[in-house]
Amino acid sequence: MSKLSRRSFLKGAAAAVAAGAFSLRSERFGSINIIARAQQRTLTITTIPGNQATRMQLVADNFMAVNPDINVVLNVAGGAETEYKPTFPQIVASDDRPDVAWYWVDGRQYQDIANNGFLEPLNDLYESEGWNDVMPESTLTLYTQPDGNKYAVCGGVVWYPQIYYNKAIFAEVGIEAPPADRPYFTSNEELYDACNRLRAAGYEPLTIGGKEGWIVGHTHDAILSRVATNEQLVDLLFNWRPGSEPLTRYTEPPWTTANQLLLDYANNGVFAEGFLGRSYAEGRALFVQERAAMYQDGSWAPTAPILYNEAPNIDFGWMLYPQVDEANGAKFLLYAGDGIMVPAGTPNVDIAKQFVAFMNSPEQVIAQIGGAGIVPSRTDIPAEEITAIGPQVAEMYAMLPTLGTTTGWDDPVPANMAEQSHILWQDLLGGRIGVEEVGQSIEALAERHRTR
Repeated sequence: MSKLSRRSFLKGAAAAVAAGAFSLRSERFGSINIIARAQQRTLTITTIPGNQATRMQLVADNFMAVNPDINVVLNVAGGAETEYKPTFPQIVASDDRPDVAWYWVDGRQYQDIANNGFLEPLNDLYESEGWNDVMPESTLTLYTQPDGNKYAVCGGVVWYPQIYYNKAIFAEVGIEAPPADRPYFTSNEELYDACNRLRAAGYEPLTIGGKEGWIVGHTHDAILSRVATNEQLVDLLFNWRPGSEPLTRYTEPPWTTANQLLLDYANNGVFAEGFLGRSYAEGRALFVQERAAMYQDGSWAPTAPILYNEAPNIDFGWMLYPQVDEANGAKFLLYAGDGIMVPAGTPNVDIAKQFVAFMNSPEQVIAQIGGAGIVPSRTDIPAEEITAIGPQVAEMYAMLPTLGTTTGWDDPVPANMAEQSHILWQDLLGGRIGVEEVGQSIEALAERHRTR
């Protein structure tokens, strides 16, 4: 499973809407008379197949029900999301651009789209709808461009990486899981001790599919967030931007500290034996077969639902990776790339913004939870509303404001930096390169982006 398909749990992994088809809703209100039809305005929306299309259609239906003078046409992109991603920049710049669009907000094509005037600023909606007060600070930071504007709003989130653990195995071995109000070990030594005891009892400790570099990247992202200050982490997320003067370089701490701790995890037997040779599904299989007591994955593992389907008889809990520094508690890494945006210069900018505001209202957000399995980006939704997706997800959602969130490093950085890091983690853990070489390679790529 590629990193892109990992994200598709949030952005379209549900059963695909008929590939290549467009869903046209212009004749929905058959009872409206001819004069009323002539007075309708048409709002066009573009999205990808799967639960994004399901969610958009749900909101479109609700929007038209309260705005009968507006007809919503939902265009579902044909083909795979890997085809939509590179073609959308041409779509948003064309005369045929939609009024509202779904797209990834990350360090790839979105940066050029937003920074070259192809999107409407949504700052006014952030103020009028109160989004600045109900979205995590990490999301607001990610969505704020260098010019200070926000050109999209986050429609839903996932978080990663969690450690899912088998409660029965923990009880058998005598390992006490972290408490619900502090869901992580307070040191790596506690994790190492638990792993040693599991091995002594005949179980593999933590299983991951290390053959796929993005999974190891998630582990590194978590460790980095434990050893970097917020100022350092934000700098590492964005100091690749052209013209940036980095405060922190990849050849020095905290980046090199995180590299060493990742290697320490492997050397201290945290990961299941042979983890570098296992794919995503193969890594999970050890947990499903109850050969491993712990499994690393994101919040999508229950919601897809993977674990609920594959391991229906396992009572599993969850925790975060350990705290490293007492002054820097464990946080959730939030993927907030589920972007809803308004292309610039269409005749319907006013109703497009009206739709985006409607879509992100509390009532419509709650409708999307049950109707499309979308976990809201806003943190003011009652946790009990999330239980439709799964109890563990509801527990974690309730903890987001308490523990805090940050953005995983490899989400906003350019594709070549993220992809190179995935290779480097595998080489590091496989003993082919050293800790310093990782930093040197990433710093060289970052410098190219800064000076382009």
